[in-house]
Amino acid sequence: MCIRDRYQRRVHGEQIINQIKKVKMLSKASRSFVETTARATRRQFGSLRRNLLEVLNRDDNTDPHYLAASYNPILPLEGHKPIYRENQKANYNISKLSNGITVITESQVFPSHVDFGILVDVGTRDETTETSGALLSIKNTYYKTVLNTNETINYGMVQMAGGEFNMEYDQENTFWRASCLQHDVVDIFRMACDCAFEPRSVVAANVAMDKSQHTHKLYEQLKTGQDFNDTIFRTAFGLRGLGMPLKGLKHNLKNLNAYVLQKFQYQNINPSKVYVCAAGVENHEEFVELVESKLGYMPKAESGQTSERARSEYVGGEARILTESNDVNLALVFQSVPWSAQEIYAFNVLNALLGSSASFSSGGPGKGMHARTTTNLLNKHYYVDSANALNFHFSDTGLFGLQISGPADHGSKLIQNLTGELKGLTNKIDQQELTRAKNILKSNIMQALERQGDRIEEATKNLKTFGKLTLPQYAQNVDTVTSEQVNAVVAKILATKPTFVAEGGVVNSLPSLDAIQNLVKP
Repeated sequence: MCIRDRYQRRVHGEQIINQIKKVKMLSKASRSFVETTARATRRQFGSLRRNLLEVLNRDDNTDPHYLAASYNPILPLEGHKPIYRENQKANYNISKLSNGITVITESQVFPSHVDFGILVDVGTRDETTETSGALLSIKNTYYKTVLNTNETINYGMVQMAGGEFNMEYDQENTFWRASCLQHDVVDIFRMACDCAFEPRSVVAANVAMDKSQHTHKLYEQLKTGQDFNDTIFRTAFGLRGLGMPLKGLKHNLKNLNAYVLQKFQYQNINPSKVYVCAAGVENHEEFVELVESKLGYMPKAESGQTSERARSEYVGGEARILTESNDVNLALVFQSVPWSAQEIYAFNVLNALLGSSASFSSGGPGKGMHARTTTNLLNKHYYVDSANALNFHFSDTGLFGLQISGPADHGSKLIQNLTGELKGLTNKIDQQELTRAKNILKSNIMQALERQGDRIEEATKNLKTFGKLTLPQYAQNVDTVTSEQVNAVVAKILATKPTFVAEGGVVNSLPSLDAIQNLVKP
């Protein structure tokens, strides 16, 4: 049938419909029949323009669907009146439940999803040789619950909500992080609390034994450098406290049954160590009520019920791990300061000043090309493969130093470069270089606080460490750092006992620890 015939039949059909509609005494059923017939006629024949475009295989650029799909997203929609909302400063509200749990919320800055988390003041430094690997075991099975839900339901809830839920831990903190839309907060929060505080079941413990062993095998293949860092901490603090490995002692993983894990939870988790945070909530009081309804049952910690965290004692020393590799990896670190010390900002500027040669790119200043590890080590010495600063801070102590790697047959030269670079930090720093390092540090801080979830996590850890929020003063405190302060903190740590770790080929032929210490003495 040609286009002309289609058009004539359509016109004829519409004429018949119009005549029928003129009859005023049509019944309700007849009117419904007429409307149905009219819609069917339009669907069958369509418009002449549409049929013509189909024959020519062209798009109808006047069709609303076409206009919506091809509209420039940069331009405002015609006739659309958007709802504007000015940028608002984030406000923090802090409350404490009767049992000791601290609740902190960040006001809604921009309409978005809700990020919330549960921070527990428990880390691998709280593990012992008996419970080493407990946190890894919990992480590998953190979805597994048995009292209210199970692993399948928990995972399905997160997927149906379109959110996220994960667990991370370090030497001092364990953090469960979740995100979802406003209407799913209650369900996801209750699920997160079950995953965080429910005693580990026999099934979860047995599954974790197998998964934890595979985790160790995986990290051995990936060569992430975590084992080398664990060796640094074990050498600096011994096999206790901060010296306990992040992934646990490999030989102890099979001993982590349900009884051992439950005992670890009972001795280390109590309401005074729990911080619940949320960002993007509209009402602080309502969120506090939600936390109270779910976690209010937790009793206050009684004297002797929980184990107190022992203070880590720095011992220093050396560790040499001989391998068949043709390369060698060296690290020289010293005891620095805890988070609460005023010198913390000088050490962070030092870390930005040295930087990492691995972060080098041609993108411009601030991307590693002006870091001393790049300009003084990587670019000047052909045998240097990589170099980076080491900067760790905890609640009662810290570590600062330098790591360098290269061919094993240049090990003695690498040590000279390593010690020379650290000793050079006692000399006056050029103002331009110091300003650049401070700007890099401030930029890194601001970028780390851009995301809502990262910002509320940092605010919670900030509150736990200092007892108050000091986020707004970060940049101001960095600006106050001077070259004299940087020189002073470096000279102070270089006069103490170092920790030296060497891994690779011919490590036993490297200079002794006393000789290395003499090289860095001011």
